[in-house]
Amino acid sequence: MPVRYRMAAVMLASGFSLGLVSFPATAETAKSFQVSAIVANGCSVTTSGGGSWGSIDLGTVSGVSTATVQASLLQAGQAGLQFDCTPGMTASITADAGLSPTSASIRQLASGAGRVPYTLYANGSNVPWTTNAIALSFPVGSSHISMPVIAKATLTGATPAGAYADTVRITLSW
Repeated sequence: MPVRYRMAAVMLASGFSLGLVSFPATAETAKSFQVSAIVANGCSVTTSGGGSWGSIDLGTVSGVSTATVQASLLQAGQAGLQFDCTPGMTASITADAGLSPTSASIRQLASGAGRVPYTLYANGSNVPWTTNAIALSFPVGSSHISMPVIAKATLTGATPAGAYADTVRITLSW
């Protein structure tokens, strides 16, 4: 081999052994990753201050009246209970019998020993809302329900004067 070619071969061989000869590196320059989330069923309830779901004020009535008085639940300036739940789910709402019931369907306003019986009506029904659950459906595309609640009390004509009140506990389940 002539000297010129031997010298080139030696230089080329030493370049390989020293890592001086470069070849294009192969590396992946694009990769992907997965993003996921699980959306669980759930609800929120609009409340007025202090966690209350509102109030029903039957007004001021004469103790000798035998009239039936009624009023709607108001909360945060809106009538009824306000629910927002995951679209596509169902929920149920129950009301307890209050603090001084005669039975599950007849609640009573109380002032000392004085009592005024009343009934609740919900969701536009003319059937009293007892302690039974009311089903709520939130179809796909809709997540808000406003459920009207009305109280009716028929006075006896011999009701002692006083500030009458009751507390009803509402439970939303899903």
